[in-house]
This record gives sequence, structure tokens and C-alpha cells, in this order.
Amino acid sequence: MDRVKVGIIGVGLWGVNHIEAYRGLPQAEVFAVADPAAGRAEAVAKKFNIPHWFENFEELCALPEVDAVSIVSPESQHLKPVEAAARAGKHILLEKPVAYSVSDAEKMIAAARQANVILMPGHLLRFETRYALIKEALDQHELGSVVSIQARRNRTKGNFKKYARAHPIFAVAVHDIDLLLWYAQSKVRRVRGYQRSIQGGPVPDVVWGVIEFTNGVLGIIETTWLTPDAVGVFSNDSLQLITDKGIARVDLVDGGLSFWMESGLCVPDTIGAPRIRGHIEGSLAAELSYFLACVTGGTKPEVVTAEEALEGIRIAVALVESASKEQDVILD
Repeated sequence: MDRVKVGIIGVGLWGVNHIEAYRGLPQAEVFAVADPAAGRAEAVAKKFNIPHWFENFEELCALPEVDAVSIVSPESQHLKPVEAAARAGKHILLEKPVAYSVSDAEKMIAAARQANVILMPGHLLRFETRYALIKEALDQHELGSVVSIQARRNRTKGNFKKYARAHPIFAVAVHDIDLLLWYAQSKVRRVRGYQRSIQGGPVPDVVWGVIEFTNGVLGIIETTWLTPDAVGVFSNDSLQLITDKGIARVDLVDGGLSFWMESGLCVPDTIGAPRIRGHIEGSLAAELSYFLACVTGGTKPEVVTAEEALEGIRIAVALVESASKEQDVILD
């Protein structure tokens, strides 16, 4: 297989990012798109010269030419497209969070196993250079044994209005849950979640979580949606990992690039999906390139697995429950 024909299910903002990222990869061809919103799939297909478009994802999955799909539909609408794609023998890149429930995540894994297709979760920070270098240092025993990890992922008030359909644990903190699992290499024993609602809305806009791993590692995650829009900072994110031999730090507030303009300060996204020379680059492109390599090589993903994503959902669900009930939740 020289080029992988890809279908995109869900062509909102992030789905379009998938299209642009694939278009920058020589081993991919975006062959079809699907979206239930009236006219959206057709408009996107015509914009990017994609030959096939549908409102129903099952029609896309029925195309014999399609080898793989990116599922970028809303988080609550992942199960049915995964099952349809698996039945049709398509390999699957599934955006995070893979599900809102452990049950749905388990059903997706079962469907992929039964069909013998790849199911790879879209945890793109495993493909971001700084976070990946920490993992390399741990694997090479250069940093020693992990003692604690603190991760912050804060967003603007404007973004809260866009993404308030999802609890912040699922919307963004799932990234940090995944990183903590990746670094700690341990099951979780107990969690305690805390939440506050400052602006008002269907979900809280301040969330903290304490995660205790069975191997003794302690983790703390922080997610708020209170950064003023006028600040111009895309990602108020950081991570500090402490070991018995050293410390690793990532700080994305000053990501090394900023624009000081008459309209104000702007710190752009240099991690997830920056646009360079007309294509999406960064960790999204690296993630999709790895997925395509697995498809063409007939190999199961190792950098990130569906089983690891399932464990992340288990922890996310427990944190939301803990914050709601204001009590610890024991997992192991």
C-alpha cells in the first residue's frame, strides 16, 4: 500500500485540521468526508477538492477505497462510528477523549479486536517533542524514578464558551491524565477531584485533581478556563516531573515565540496544529504520520494504545465522580 486513502468523520474545526495535516503527508490521500450538519461535508469537500462527501458516516465507511478513518466527531458520538468503521475493515484514528464512559471505550476496543483493525487514540502530546523527550529520559534511566508530577492546562474564558459541552476533565485534562499514566507506568490507586464554577455554565470552569498511583507516584492536575482572552496566550500549560535524581520541566506560557503587535500580545500554538507553508505541522502531523505508518506496515501502535486510553477514561470518570461527590474514589 503506497498511499492510504483516508476518510474524515466529523469536519468541524479539528476535523478540518486533520484534513490539512493529512494533505501535508505524502503517504495519505483524503478521499471522503462525512458530517451530519446539513451542507458542511459538501462545503469542506469542495474547499479541499475531496471527491466524496456524506452526511451519514456509514456511507463513508461503505466506500471500498477507504483504508482508514479519522473520527473527529463530538466526544459523545464516537461509539457508533468506531463500530461502523471496524465492521467495514477500516483502521481507526480516534480523537480524544475516546469516550465519556468506560463501557463505551471497552466496546470500541472489542469492536476493533474482533475486526482485527487498528484503533489508535489521538493523544497527540505523546508526539510533541518536549513531552516525548521526558519519556525518552525516563526510559533511558537518565532521570531516575518518578516521585511526583504536576501538570497544568489552562484555557481562556472565550474557549470555555466554545467547549462547555464537555467537563474540563474530558475536554483538556485528559491530555495530562494520559501524560501522567505514560510517565508513571502504573495503575492508579485513588483519586480526589475538586471543582468550582466561577463564570456559571453547564460544567465547572475550575478543576483540580490529585492522583495516587499504586507504585507511590503522586500526580496533581490543574485545569481552569479563566485566562482573560485579551492576554493573548493560547496555552497556559506546564508540567513538572520530579524524580529521585532530577527534575524535568515543560513551560508553554513562554513557548519561545511571541508576537508583540498593536492589537496586543499573541503567543501562537506551536504544538498541536500550527500552520506552516499551507499545511498543518506539529504534533498532530507527527501523530497522523505515525498512524499511517502503522496502517501501511500492518503493525499495532506502540507509542499510544487504545488500552492506555481506556485507563485514562477510567481515571477521568473517577475524578469527575470524586469532584461531584466531594470524596475520594478508590480504583485499585
